[in-house]
Amino acid sequence: MVKQVSATDAKNNFGGLLEDVAALGRVDVVKHGRLVAVVLSPRAFDASLAVGAAGARDGQWGKMHMIPAELARAARMLNRPSTFDEE
Repeated sequence: MVKQVSATDAKNNFGGLLEDVAALGRVDVVKHGRLVAVVLSPRAFDASLAVGAAGARDGQWGKMHMIPAELARAARMLNRPSTFDEE
């Protein structure tokens, strides 16, 4: 069973959200009618890895991105603005 809560309710009642996740395994967070987050218990997360994405069972979960790695790296590289004191 999946429960849906609004983003505002999740923020204002985080403890209750965690209790629901512990009891149900999964809670979907919805904002303006659109799914914005899925909160999983460790048990549900491990179960999703066992069934889920290719490579997840090989310890590759943290290496999978929706964005290619080279683009993700480029997005993190920001030019530091010069300070007002420098000329």
